[in-house]
Amino acid sequence: MGGAYSHERRRSIHERRPPIEANTLDGSIHSGSGVSSALEHSSRNAPNETIDVAVVTQDEPFYMPWFYRSFFKETGDEVNVRWITVLDTFDESFVDSARRAYRLYGPSNFVRLGVRYLRRTTADRLGMGSHSVRSIARAHDVPTEERSSVNTPEFVDRIERENVDVLLSVSAPEIFEVGVLNAPSWGCINVHTAKLPKYRGLLPTFWALYHGDDEIGVTVHTMAEEIDRGRIVRQTTFPVGASPTLHDVIEEGKRVGGSLAAETLAEIAAGRETLDPMTGEESYFSFPSVEKRREFQRNGGALL
Repeated sequence: MGGAYSHERRRSIHERRPPIEANTLDGSIHSGSGVSSALEHSSRNAPNETIDVAVVTQDEPFYMPWFYRSFFKETGDEVNVRWITVLDTFDESFVDSARRAYRLYGPSNFVRLGVRYLRRTTADRLGMGSHSVRSIARAHDVPTEERSSVNTPEFVDRIERENVDVLLSVSAPEIFEVGVLNAPSWGCINVHTAKLPKYRGLLPTFWALYHGDDEIGVTVHTMAEEIDRGRIVRQTTFPVGASPTLHDVIEEGKRVGGSLAAETLAEIAAGRETLDPMTGEESYFSFPSVEKRREFQRNGGALL
């Protein structure tokens, strides 16, 4: 891509950049970090573009592969995925992640999950299936890298130097600092398996099933300094089904999320994105405790 064209294209996309919003103490919203203050944002008259995208994510063999299978299947030529950065799951060690899974699933389900983990990771290493973000990305000629954090001058410099338009967060186990949020020319978007602003926080699918919801939301939204804030770019729902398990519903949420993320990026490339405020019932939940998991099971909820 020629230098003059690249500069003109980056300036065009930057002019469409949505604001990074922060909540004031009275609950109102203001735009921050020196970005445009226009909260009602639409770029329907912008020309078609090819946008450069970088992804920040985690890797595990159960749910993330479903997202990326769906995402790459639906992503068109107008979206150029430059690379995928893989962070440690929940920003913690493998042992700590195992302990977290044990508390969530309980002893018997943890053993079942462990067997599945060994089967899938072994098959992935032997090339007998794609059960990791890395192997799926490799099949689509997208490079991956591992980092302990994206909140570093080095990562910010790479985003700016390589003219990344959109930074896509997919279950990224780290809160992006302002430097990262400001680095892409268009901005950062996140995929959250809930109908925001309801079920902000961790493991929203569990909390939706815990509260007896008959449908699950999926939201693609711009990212702000506070977790699961910003503006809604795309939002959809899917039915829970007659006999749901937490495992099955999370899988479906990742499939839907992958497609929705691809559709969102295509709209940004075409200049048709719209940003809507998060309105309606709001809630926030942390990772489920053992007591909440047991209560979910006593009420008929199934995990696997």
